[in-house]
Amino acid sequence: MEEFNLKLDYYELLSLHKALLEAKFNTDPDNELVSGSPLVAKTYIQVRDLLMKSDKSEQWKEWFQLKNRPDYRERAIIRMKRCDRWSKSSCDEKKKIAGDFLAPFLYDEEELIEVVTEMDKSYYDKEN
Repeated sequence: MEEFNLKLDYYELLSLHKALLEAKFNTDPDNELVSGSPLVAKTYIQVRDLLMKSDKSEQWKEWFQLKNRPDYRERAIIRMKRCDRWSKSSCDEKKKIAGDFLAPFLYDEEELIEVVTEMDKSYYDKEN
């Protein structure tokens, strides 16, 4: 597949970050598939990594920590609850799904397991 490169200055990159943030974490989106898209997640991680290489890298590293962004964690969970694949997925698949919804945020394995557990509990509560 042919690859393309974009040349963006810091403020263009910042605008792309804002647009992706809005698209992925909107709780009432026009397109339901954007939030959990592996391709959107991969692209946004690249944007995150570029921001973290900028002159403001320390601020960005702090901003992208999931533990510092409970608002976006909650929005990701709201979006995940609409994911049809969740209930049929293995634990490893659930981690991958959650990772795509949580991208571009940085988290450790324990935080990821907490999200998966919270999602499983919400599905269990819904069925009972």
